Amino acid sequence: MAAALAAVLIGAATASAQDDAASTQLVEVRTEDGLRFRVPPDWPIEKRGGGVGPIPVEEYVARKFASMEIRLRAMEQQLSSMELRVRLLETQMKSGQQRLRSGDAGP
Repeated sequence: MAAALAAVLIGAATASAQDDAASTQLVEVRTEDGLRFRVPPDWPIEKRGGGVGPIPVEEYVARKFASMEIRLRAMEQQLSSMELRVRLLETQMKSGQQRLRSGDAGP
C-alpha cells in the first residue's frame, strides 16, 4: 500500500514538473516600468488609463483570430492558385495525349 502511494506521489510530482516545464516555455517574464509580467511572448503590454499591464484577454484573442484569418485567406489564395495550375496541367496533358493518339507527334 505504501509503495503504491509512493508511486502515485512520484508520478504526480513528475507530471507537475512536466507541466511547469511546458508552462515556462509558453510564457516569459517581461518587465515594464518596474513591473514583472508572466505572459506569452506575443502578448502586448501597454500603458492604459494610467496603469501598465497586459492588454485584456478579449483583445488578445481577437488579435489572434484576426491573424489566423489573414493566414487562412493567404492559404486559400495559394490553394486556388494551385488548383488552377493543376487544371492547366491536366488540360495540357489531355491535349498531348490526343495528339499522340492521332499520330501527330509534333514538338
